[in-house]
Amino acid sequence: MRVRVVGLGLIGGSIALGLRGRHDVAGYDRDDAARAAARGRGIVVVDALDAVLPADAVVVATPLAAVVPTLRALAPRAAGAVLVEVGSLKADVALFAESAPESVRIVGLHPMAGSTASGIAAADPALLRGRPFLAVATARSDERSMALVGDLARDLGGSVTVCSPAVHDRAIAAVSALPLASAIALDAVARAALPMPFEAVAGTGIRDATRLAATPPELALPLLGAPGLPEHIAALRERLGEIERALGDERALRRLLAERAERA
Repeated sequence: MRVRVVGLGLIGGSIALGLRGRHDVAGYDRDDAARAAARGRGIVVVDALDAVLPADAVVVATPLAAVVPTLRALAPRAAGAVLVEVGSLKADVALFAESAPESVRIVGLHPMAGSTASGIAAADPALLRGRPFLAVATARSDERSMALVGDLARDLGGSVTVCSPAVHDRAIAAVSALPLASAIALDAVARAALPMPFEAVAGTGIRDATRLAATPPELALPLLGAPGLPEHIAALRERLGEIERALGDERALRRLLAERAERA
């Protein structure tokens, strides 16, 4: 399969590296340095967006704000290529797909993987192996295009769940945006409370719990706009309040801990 990847950052680079042994893979990035770095990683690189077509699949792995403009530029010339976007939220893509040419095929695919690192230097196919992938149908998806993205996800070592754009974005608010917001708050509170430097006392627990606070702003800001996040933050605040009110009451604390065990 001829697979072209637009956007050679952490996720796009990992996808290109993960697929190149199974498919005819080439990539493009608008940044000269990113293209040079990708060539240094052994990825075949083209120097213009137009050069990614013709193809069987074009994976759009740009920053979220550039996904729809990139799809808009590619759609009139797609000519049978399935346009696969891997952004973290799908509402804008779903809206664009409703007005896209009827002949174009657009599918969302979201590998549930990431890192606080960014760029092609951090790209690694292992990042995607064993991870869940959400395949998201749009108004311009069909059976063939959905099967194709499922094949790509499995070729990358992932497992596939199909959902709608609305379900996807609500899920991401809970499993990606809420942990990000929590990590930002926890990092700030813990550092302010410490009577010594963070690095002198922080073990793996606090470092793991606050790791997402280091997410680059260009990745964090879109996630913090996920639909449903304010309600999730309010629910988290209420849960923290329950724990606060239970402090000093072993029976109440045991009940809260037992509830977690029952949910697991």
